[in-house]
Amino acid sequence: MPVRPANSHIELKGQRHVSTPYGYDGRPQDRVGAPPGVLPPPQQVQWQPGTQYPPPAQYGGQPYYGPGQFNGFQPPKRRGSAIRLVLIGFFSVAFLGIALAVVGVLLTGGSSSADAAGPQIVDGPSVVPTAKTNAPKGSPEDYLLNAPIYKVGGLGELDCKAENLGDGSLAAQKVYYEKLFKCLNDGWRPAFAKMGKHEPDPGLVVFDKPVDGPCGHFEPLSGRVLAFYCFGNHVMYTDVAQMNKAFGPKQDLAYLMTIAHEYGHHVQSVSDLFYARQAYLADHPDEKLESSRRNELQASCFAGVFSRAVEKSYPFTSRLKEFEFQASNSFGETPKTPPSERTHGLATSQGYWIVNGLNVGETKACNTYAATQSQIK
Repeated sequence: MPVRPANSHIELKGQRHVSTPYGYDGRPQDRVGAPPGVLPPPQQVQWQPGTQYPPPAQYGGQPYYGPGQFNGFQPPKRRGSAIRLVLIGFFSVAFLGIALAVVGVLLTGGSSSADAAGPQIVDGPSVVPTAKTNAPKGSPEDYLLNAPIYKVGGLGELDCKAENLGDGSLAAQKVYYEKLFKCLNDGWRPAFAKMGKHEPDPGLVVFDKPVDGPCGHFEPLSGRVLAFYCFGNHVMYTDVAQMNKAFGPKQDLAYLMTIAHEYGHHVQSVSDLFYARQAYLADHPDEKLESSRRNELQASCFAGVFSRAVEKSYPFTSRLKEFEFQASNSFGETPKTPPSERTHGLATSQGYWIVNGLNVGETKACNTYAATQSQIK
């Protein structure tokens, strides 16, 4: 989802924080805001676990802007009979936000047996949220709290050396993303298989021209979008110019987190968390903002789990402090963001969940629907 700059000019080894590359001189009032809502109201459909609903007509026949256009590549065609677990009478876009603060407080939660499995950010969280409520068996809430994705574990250790971003140009970013995208697919595919899911890999579009799709029309350098995942066609989109403006070609860990976060939304799609959430909101529309934060912070936690799998080969094992700083200062909302616009969570919350995913290293760290209110501000 959208991302915003931070106002710090702290120097990191050989790198600077994202504020300068953003070109906004680090002023909080100039941070990129959350995108306007593009999600139509959910249809009132009674959800039953295991009940299958055919995809709506608008999901089929949508133009796909991929090979030869916007430097993307198209995902394999999904089975014509592919149907989602819950209602899909609408489509949604997930953007990555770009503004965070530092994780200031370790929030409550359980411990993980994976804590000692590898390098960690020693002052960062390492918790496994546990549901405190007993939702009706088979309800959307029950699925959100106890989804199978939380039980698949970690992604192993992936061989994923980062490509050089060079000058941050379209060609350079495309090479970087394609390498990272392959690693994401290689890492998450076995996790999906553990749940009995064998969905095609998502698509990727790296664009520097206006792009249209099921989730709408987007202009490069619109000031709103860095990258987003469209549930309508299972494609991730990345604005080359906006990423370069936001991070420059040096902040590669921010690029890693951005793309891994958007892939986190694909994880939510494949695992049916996205659809269960929409079914839940149909009956609890007053929880839209809180649910949005849980959704976004969960995607960031999944990004942290993936980061754990590539930290040695990427590598950034020797850059854990830099990773923590980027996680907590590159994405999210500020305390000055109006409550009615708190869709992604504060920068502190974003950093907390990214680092928690990294430290625990398993998907059980990412049950944000079981997290306390204080953990999803």
